[in-house]
Amino acid sequence: MDNFIRVIVVVVLAHLLSGCDTPEQPENEIVTETVAVVERSKRPNIILMMSDDQGWGDVEYERTLAPGQVVPGHPLVKTPNLAAMAKAGLKFNRMYAGASVCSPTRASFVTGRAPRRTSVDWAYNDALKNLELTIAELAKTQGYTTGHFGKWHLGDLTKTLRDRNGGEFYSPTWDHGYDRNFTSEQALPTYEPMKRDQNGPLPSEDNFHGGRYYTGSGQHVDIDSPGLRGDSSAILVREAIEFINDAVAAKRPFFTVIWFHPPHTPHRVHPEALAEFYSKEEQLAMGCPGVAPVDESLDARTAAQQAYECRYYSGITDMDKQIGRLRAHLKKLGIENDTLVAFTSDNGLSSSTRLRHQEESKGGLRGFKGELWEGGVRVPGIMEWPGQIAAGETSTPMVTSDYLPTLLDIWGIDMPDARPLDGESMTTVLFDDRSAKRAHPIAFDQCGDRTDQRGPEEPTDCDTRRAGNLLMRVGGMRSIIDDRYKLITDSSGREWELYNLATDPGETSPIAGSKDIATKPEAVRQVFHDLRERINQWWEKDTAKSRIGGDFDIRVAAAEGIDILGDVGDETVPDDLSVNRRSERPELVVERQYATLEDSLEMDGNVSIADGTVVHSFLFRHAPDSKPGLANVTIEFDDPIIGIAENEKTLRGSDFLAWADPEFGSGRGAFSSEGDTWEVLDDGKTIAITTRADISELDELRILTRASLQPTR
Repeated sequence: MDNFIRVIVVVVLAHLLSGCDTPEQPENEIVTETVAVVERSKRPNIILMMSDDQGWGDVEYERTLAPGQVVPGHPLVKTPNLAAMAKAGLKFNRMYAGASVCSPTRASFVTGRAPRRTSVDWAYNDALKNLELTIAELAKTQGYTTGHFGKWHLGDLTKTLRDRNGGEFYSPTWDHGYDRNFTSEQALPTYEPMKRDQNGPLPSEDNFHGGRYYTGSGQHVDIDSPGLRGDSSAILVREAIEFINDAVAAKRPFFTVIWFHPPHTPHRVHPEALAEFYSKEEQLAMGCPGVAPVDESLDARTAAQQAYECRYYSGITDMDKQIGRLRAHLKKLGIENDTLVAFTSDNGLSSSTRLRHQEESKGGLRGFKGELWEGGVRVPGIMEWPGQIAAGETSTPMVTSDYLPTLLDIWGIDMPDARPLDGESMTTVLFDDRSAKRAHPIAFDQCGDRTDQRGPEEPTDCDTRRAGNLLMRVGGMRSIIDDRYKLITDSSGREWELYNLATDPGETSPIAGSKDIATKPEAVRQVFHDLRERINQWWEKDTAKSRIGGDFDIRVAAAEGIDILGDVGDETVPDDLSVNRRSERPELVVERQYATLEDSLEMDGNVSIADGTVVHSFLFRHAPDSKPGLANVTIEFDDPIIGIAENEKTLRGSDFLAWADPEFGSGRGAFSSEGDTWEVLDDGKTIAITTRADISELDELRILTRASLQPTR
């Protein structure tokens, strides 16, 4: 028999609270039109796009590096569609990735929280926890249909296969609020994404690159499918357009995330698309294959390096073309004025690039991907919503953590609990005042160099969880940025430097450091000490509490004699919650996973849950290791109990809410055999459970509380 308790909690949503003030700063010198916002839709369609490793300078439109310093477009990169989007929308001159590498930025994107809080603080070192509440899950409470297309890199998408970078922790997109999925675990080639050799045979003929596209639990696209041939950006936009068409036909607002692969390696040439944007002379200068003459004296490796620029720029150009295709499709459907579209990158330029115009790709900034200097975290940023966001530019800093609170503000809702967010709403900048200051600075934390030895008293925060790597990242960089100043350390806080980004955006000369701060003017000392106090408080106390799960309200008042898995960030929730997993005591798995019921759910006790209801839940299970049965075990919840699922039909009907093991199998048993009983006590919040499960059985129930239901709008 299978035993399973789920508690589902009400979500009460209110307006966002503003953060604390920053020190007085000079006025932003960039002047743009202030838009008077008319009555606007609470639920625009949302398309959030992100490239992979695209430097701040890897665009062809102008940007403002600092007041009075305009940087021209890149001399070789062709991005006419991004340029058109930047002209029509709001261009962020100081857009920041949440981290200097991919996974932590993506975690900040979907949670509104800094990577240090979520423990996803390096490239694929951990999975996104189920306890985190995502932007897609919150969108679903507002009636959106949701879709994710492209790279995920926040957890494995399969338990049975091992893709090139995966295999250690399962945390798929469909368990984090996405209805439609066309997702890869990691970066794929920018052209012919399934093939190891883009000109070689089919992937199944020993030519498989090693990564798949997954569409759901246990489902992936055939690696030989004709639909996976050609340009990777075109594949993703094709799938996204199909999703958008379906949403429009169903008259549902849509929330769409498209995380492109370019210009991350492997870079590959798409000759037809390249020819559309580059003349033969330009292709010749970049050593493009089929255009540049072949030097027979060169070995294959050197010849390939000669064509590097052609491959690199081809991926960006292909992506840009598909962004133009997507924007044109919105106009064709007549929904462009009802759709907010955003674009950014997950981090700055990789130091592995071999470009003649490397400095232009960084936009003159210091550092690369993997570093907290501006070149590692400042990235392209655009938001477009015709008729609502006036065209212009801003130098108010924005970070990927701001997406979630900004959308909450547009929807007029708040987080359902008191967990801290590091991002803040940018609606004032979007709709009213382009020179508005942030309510609080942006803090960054980054783990240091790889090592197999930890020195005395070095923290364990950055230890990787990836099996078999035997790697740790100890020490490292931290920084904090406000509207003008940046304080940074590359020695785990032992030595700090202060930069004025308004006058020195390239971070060439600090205005103060730990060694000479005592000699500086009072105003400089005040900024230095204030920013250092803020980031120390954030790093040592605020986020340290988050890392051990102190942000989560589990809604369980008391549960004696029961092991709670997932409580306060516990990472020991097992993948297998079937009868095969034995335990001495019953287990309660804390689950904050939102899901929207596709059909109404009839519960025992004449309780009906309407379709479209958003729920999240807990799991109670007992598969005894030795001692059979339980007698009068009680669990007290914070909310009154209103319904119980105990029979096979209702258990099966609600199985999809399970995140820890979505493939429960066919052996579902009812909780109604002789000796299996439950009773809600007089307080209405406590359930007493007696089971007769023996060592070959698993008993399960599902419990709904009054605070468990959130109807969608």
